[in-house]
Amino acid sequence: MRLIVLSFALLVALTTPYAHTQDVVHVGEDPLGIPMRIRDFTFPGFLLLTFAPTPAESLGRGKWGVELHVSAVNDFQVSPEVEAYLAQTRADGQRRRLDEADANFVVGLPGGSGFYIDLETDILEFAVHYGVTDRFDVGATVNYYRFSGGILDGTIEGFHDLLDLGQQGRNFVERDEVQVIIGRNGDVFIRVLEPPSNGGFGDPFLFARYTFPGQLGGWRFNLEAGLKPPLASESKALTSGAWDGGLQLTADRRWRRNALILNLAVVSPGDFEDTDFRVGVKVPILKSLQASWIHLFTGGRHTRVFLQALLAEHPLSDLVESDLTKLEAQLTVGVKWDTSVGTWGIGLTENLFNMDNTPDIGVHLSWGKVFG
Repeated sequence: MRLIVLSFALLVALTTPYAHTQDVVHVGEDPLGIPMRIRDFTFPGFLLLTFAPTPAESLGRGKWGVELHVSAVNDFQVSPEVEAYLAQTRADGQRRRLDEADANFVVGLPGGSGFYIDLETDILEFAVHYGVTDRFDVGATVNYYRFSGGILDGTIEGFHDLLDLGQQGRNFVERDEVQVIIGRNGDVFIRVLEPPSNGGFGDPFLFARYTFPGQLGGWRFNLEAGLKPPLASESKALTSGAWDGGLQLTADRRWRRNALILNLAVVSPGDFEDTDFRVGVKVPILKSLQASWIHLFTGGRHTRVFLQALLAEHPLSDLVESDLTKLEAQLTVGVKWDTSVGTWGIGLTENLFNMDNTPDIGVHLSWGKVFG
């Protein structure tokens, strides 16, 4: 909480001397636009405070910005030991969901090898921003989650077969299931054979962002503070049950038709609280880096292509030592274009390097508009 209080106090104090500075490039007037709201959707990290990539430019005094972002994120992550067990117990070729005996085997594995994650999460985010001054913005994000077996399992299996990538155990279990088992040496972190809910509203995210005056070598900078109060239902698996706070520093370089945006974030999450399907666990300080390259095409619609990379620390990195908790890496390709009713976007996210600790694929749609 000390980090949260100091962060917000710093941002409020910094706004006063520069409230009427004129050398500001407002987001609403910037033809390159802003990155897509691709944050860390790794299970269970999406329940924690995570920062979406943002530009360094302020919104502008008295202006409102709204964004609607929809994602379908497919997770299937198993350890090599669990994959070998699935192959052995389903040698008859019959695909079967995990039962109590399977869950007991996974939890009983030593070290960090006991994990099985199979679910698809549909995420709806509505974000609103307001320019308090020419350099100080505030905002909030409302999150809605829907847990399902998903519609992407068959597509992913076909893609893996086409490129001969292997299925990592997908072909031994039923499609469109929600099952998560994580533990070690008989100790359970989470055990979900039947989902506790279909979803609902998660914790909101609250933000305050200050844009520094001037430039440094053509780069603009801002500092953003974030806060997540635990308001959602713990029994429905919609929250970690704790307060989170964090900071994000943004560096933003613009050229005539290109932009490079770097977002470095540090989040201090609270511990996961005990529930019927999860035991409490301490979460370390989480660090992440996002890099967004944006290219503006010529033409009347201001079409932009995005290439966004994310590197992040896994929230369970202090619980186990395995591929599950190595550095997360994912890459997003997206396109945005302007219309008379706002800016629309579409994107696709793939995991990189380590296939056992990040979602297999994410599909994204977005809409945004600035008013005032």
